Amino acid sequence: MTAAVASVRGRERERFSLAGGEVVVYDCEDPADARWAAWLGPWHMAHALFYNPEWESADIVETFSRVTWNDTPEGLTADAGRRFDLSTAIYLTTIAGVGTMKVEAKRTEVNKIPKWRGYSAASGEIWRLPAPPSGQETPFLLVTDTAMVTLFPWDAPKQGQQGVSARAAAGTPETAADFLSKVKRVEWKS
Repeated sequence: MTAAVASVRGRERERFSLAGGEVVVYDCEDPADARWAAWLGPWHMAHALFYNPEWESADIVETFSRVTWNDTPEGLTADAGRRFDLSTAIYLTTIAGVGTMKVEAKRTEVNKIPKWRGYSAASGEIWRLPAPPSGQETPFLLVTDTAMVTLFPWDAPKQGQQGVSARAAAGTPETAADFLSKVKRVEWKS
């Protein structure tokens, strides 16, 4: 939550309960014409940017109410039932000392797979992606039979702790590559 608020340079606007969790709304500085809102469950959060004119509390409640949230220690799922179609589903998790890992269904992201051969690992094939223009560390891509995993290296702190790791190699591309090469299995089931 702290990293997301910092990325939009947000100022808290309001906070209210919704569907077993809490919604927090922030006015953004980046992008300046948006509000960032997050539904916070007991373990995880779902978030989105909202733009004028559909950025009032009623619009945010309507968006977050389109699905039934099931938040467990193992992950957060959203069920749209028969009324709506979820167009995108991803899983994000932070790994202390390694970075942020994003998991998506392979079938929806096959165009992201490089045309050249990657490193053969226990769970699939790994590529180092081009460096982002933001100056952040180069992400890695792991492709398995059913999933696409993007790992963004940074010195992620342990849950509930601020700061950086004591380990010198924390958050480096080398640590990220080593972590991905040791992953035994990643599956996407939906």
